[in-house]
Amino acid sequence: MPFIDATDIVLTEEKAQLDENYNNDPKVRLAIDQFEAECKLRKELAEARRGNNISQEKLKELTGLTQQTISRIETNPEISPSLKILLKYLTAIGYELKLVKNKL
Repeated sequence: MPFIDATDIVLTEEKAQLDENYNNDPKVRLAIDQFEAECKLRKELAEARRGNNISQEKLKELTGLTQQTISRIETNPEISPSLKILLKYLTAIGYELKLVKNKL
């Protein structure tokens, strides 16, 4: 008899519930979409830094931020950097913040 992992069943049920909530509750949809956008931004920040051959240590020197803060900005969804820190980070890696209207 093959092994059945009960976590697969539980996760499938949880995903179904999340999908239902996402589709039926605008507040849930907004929260999930915002979280996904934040995760995407964190990934893009780290990729842009690495793409410019800037280590976290070098970025620390350029910005005055601690290496721990830089790492948290890039990876920790519990951390929400201030606009001032985000702009400092972006400027140091050669980027700027630009507002673009969503295509609805």
